[in-house]
Amino acid sequence: MKPTASTPHTPKHTETLPFVVRMAQQSELRDVAAFRATSYGKHLPDVARGLIDPEGSDYDLGCEVIVVRSKLDDSLLGTMRMHTNVFKPLPLQASIHLGDRFRQKRMVETTRLCIKGSPNASLVRTAMFKAQFHYCLENGIDWMLATGRRPVDRIYESLLFSDVLEPGRFYPMEHVGGLPHRVMCLSPSEALTMWSVDHPLHVFIMGTEHKDMDTTAATPLNFPWLCPDVDSAAERSERRPNDAAPVSRYDYAQNSALATELFSPMRFNG
Repeated sequence: MKPTASTPHTPKHTETLPFVVRMAQQSELRDVAAFRATSYGKHLPDVARGLIDPEGSDYDLGCEVIVVRSKLDDSLLGTMRMHTNVFKPLPLQASIHLGDRFRQKRMVETTRLCIKGSPNASLVRTAMFKAQFHYCLENGIDWMLATGRRPVDRIYESLLFSDVLEPGRFYPMEHVGGLPHRVMCLSPSEALTMWSVDHPLHVFIMGTEHKDMDTTAATPLNFPWLCPDVDSAAERSERRPNDAAPVSRYDYAQNSALATELFSPMRFNG
């Protein structure tokens, strides 16, 4: 991953990974879905039954799916999906109200985090987080949000995520079958200062160039954001996390005429 104009630190050295990290192609989403179903099936079989096929959000403009593939045999080692609030509220907003400090802010939520059990599992997870972190820096994201059940919430805590609402409280999350999760957040810009050189991941995330990590296939979010809010319990209960987005990101990436029509000034200014 090469530094960009919005990435404030230049890596000091280069490191090779035993896998590649990139954005998923449309042709591999069924493989991703099967991987998720297997991963969730070990702990959450009821949720896993609904993950056999790709979800609508896997195609939505404003979402990205990260995959990690082994260099040895090209097998999937990990995946996660990033939701932005470009067009609609985040999935977790179907379950809780975030509060005023998040209103009209650019946000990204991590969902469907799945990692194959292996000696490299921790490295795979950290590499996906690095890819997400740089994606957020490059797109001017104000907040990264995530929901975590025990003991996954401790992973986010170690990255200096903090609770959005009551510290340590778990809330039922609609998009994961109503299971209780902590809702946690981290500001990408503040993280640069919070981690400084003392955080154990600082060198890996900010001080190392990983040529095996490529996020250039992500759709640039360089158009107006709607940043919609969900203001009431009634609205949250009516909303579903897989509501249709205006267009598939794969169509958008391949069709400049469609992009011009969707994001013309008249569309947003009346």
